[in-house]
Amino acid sequence: MRIVHLSVCRQFSRGQLNQLQYEHNAAKTLEESEWTTVGYHAGPASAEFIKTIPYLFRGIFLRNLYGWLVALKLSKTHDIVLMRHMTFDPFALIFAPLIPNRVSIHHAKEIEELRLIRQGWKGRLASVVEKFCGKFSVCKAKMILGVTNEIAEYERELRCPLKPTGTYPNGVEVNSLDVLKDLRHSDDLNVVFICGSFSPWHGLDRLLNALKHGSCVSNSPVIHIHLIGSLSKSQVNQIGLVKNSNVRIVKHGVMKPNNYHKVMAMADFGIGSLAMDRQNLNEGSTLKIREMLALGLPVYSGHADLALPQSALWAKVVEKVSLTDLIDFGMSVKKIDRKTVREQSSSMIEKSEIMKRTINNLKCQFLFS
Repeated sequence: MRIVHLSVCRQFSRGQLNQLQYEHNAAKTLEESEWTTVGYHAGPASAEFIKTIPYLFRGIFLRNLYGWLVALKLSKTHDIVLMRHMTFDPFALIFAPLIPNRVSIHHAKEIEELRLIRQGWKGRLASVVEKFCGKFSVCKAKMILGVTNEIAEYERELRCPLKPTGTYPNGVEVNSLDVLKDLRHSDDLNVVFICGSFSPWHGLDRLLNALKHGSCVSNSPVIHIHLIGSLSKSQVNQIGLVKNSNVRIVKHGVMKPNNYHKVMAMADFGIGSLAMDRQNLNEGSTLKIREMLALGLPVYSGHADLALPQSALWAKVVEKVSLTDLIDFGMSVKKIDRKTVREQSSSMIEKSEIMKRTINNLKCQFLFS
């Protein structure tokens, strides 16, 4: 079976590029299927699977047109075209029926997301176009894949109730990441919260509020919160209002992996996101959580994730963050070996294993439909 995964956007983020790189590398290990990764954006061709959109097609509408032209061409040479859903896309009305072997991949609840990222009338207009054109595009696809079950079911219920669904979560190339050194302190707790920039759905304000108003028993350890990433002036001001004798907040700023891995080596656990509900999501599939697990770092999260089973001692999913809960979890995982975290989570986060499960799902659907 020949599969191609096509992603087209204005500019790939670092996380998106890393995810596509993991997929590209993992594809080389597949034995029974041929998987090709292709990405187009307006930026440079920074990897062998990344290509630059021609200048004349870089506008918001023409970019989508170019994506469909590429997909149409790829559909002639591949059995399955996995195509990341393009939003605000009237060209779907023309091209979606022409590619019968297309599977639509979704990373968000697009109609709601457009209202969040585009304020005012622009967001409302974009969401209206997406509501109509997106529904047509999904209904003409062979199958719906979401990075989470929640997103896949949302797309099916909203767009096309009879369409088959599946998941294609994010993943990492586990062996490309070294297990962190164990530099944990026996007395204090160290927690890492890392983001490129702290957006509302990361929930930094919820963490700071818990630290500000939380209380501890007399023998509670001091908890050091390491913030890695870009902070706004407002967030810096909020950090300054946290006055708690049991809490120390360290602002590291933006750091390169080699440097923040040194900080993570001291950490007892890392924080995922604490406010994904602000995107109307209850489940996530973030690359950050997968990389932390591959490094051997336990994870504390405000949302469910396929990589964080309820039975795992090294993972905790909470509805509301609290200081005592952070401390209790930190103390409970302090003695868990980093290799144990990595080994027990590897089957859920390894990109090649995720791809194999996805291929089996695709084979069943295309064979029996």
